[in-house]
Amino acid sequence: MGYIYDMKVRILINRCARAIRLERIKLKVFNRFLSERVDLRTTGSVDEIDDAVRACWDDDVELVLLTTGDGGLHRFLSSFVNTYRTLRRADGSTKSLPLFATLRSGTANLMTGVLGGRGRPQRAIERLFALLEQVRQSDELPRIRQKLLAVSDGIQQRFGFMTGSGGVYNFFLEYYQGTRYNLFKFLKILSRSFMSLLSGGGYLDRLLSGVNARLNLDEQLARLSHWKVLVVSAIDARVVFFRAFRAGRDPEQVHIKAGSPSRLAIIRNLPNVLFNRAWKGRRLLDQIVRRVQFEAEREFGYTIDGELYRARTLEISAGPVVEFLRF
Repeated sequence: MGYIYDMKVRILINRCARAIRLERIKLKVFNRFLSERVDLRTTGSVDEIDDAVRACWDDDVELVLLTTGDGGLHRFLSSFVNTYRTLRRADGSTKSLPLFATLRSGTANLMTGVLGGRGRPQRAIERLFALLEQVRQSDELPRIRQKLLAVSDGIQQRFGFMTGSGGVYNFFLEYYQGTRYNLFKFLKILSRSFMSLLSGGGYLDRLLSGVNARLNLDEQLARLSHWKVLVVSAIDARVVFFRAFRAGRDPEQVHIKAGSPSRLAIIRNLPNVLFNRAWKGRRLLDQIVRRVQFEAEREFGYTIDGELYRARTLEISAGPVVEFLRF
């Protein structure tokens, strides 16, 4: 195969991704595309991800195909950004991040559709390598430029697309109960939450058990001190069938939705949620900001793209811009 400029391509596969774990994508699918310039590596832990990313830096890889779910995507990108920021060439200079591509190989795949990965993985792989044969130079490749979300807990800075606490964290905590994770379970929690909202049941109250914390938006203290839900996004993401965020093209802005709504306020805002309009209510906020600071006296749970963490303080802002191949 004659790829443009004999481009160095690295396929990184998360063995924990649902499609890989259930063998819906078999490793042999990738084998016919391997060559001296196209290599494959699998990972199953954070340490293995860091090792694989370091190998990409050492080998001057130009295109990385990430075969993983939303949470794995966050872990890979965190490692890439931190590694490429830290390592230096002999002359002290840094290297640019490679071009990325991603396959729909997780459970919900909320991010991969936004980031250029369309259709079934097997066909997408064929389209990707066919595209590499068709163009004459790398700048002809169609790309999506996407800013990342930078989330620091005072110890470590991680990167992803969306982060949340309160009800968002509790939703994923509920989702990860047991051993089966699939889209049906995801939708079941949503439907059960909706029924609890209408019936007054305690299920929704449990999911919306909030966090007592101080929230600063661009150095301005928000008046609420209890947050049933808080979510910040750097991507114009769709959740299930509706567009949930409008982070926009400004590389320094992110979108925050937060508050401590009553059941009535939630019902009143359902049309706003469905049609991507601003949340409205005395105990709700919906803003485009540059910096979010969230600080509590006690440790609280939070999520980045479905991965779960704990902290007492978070500082959230727009991170670096990365490029994804549209194919």
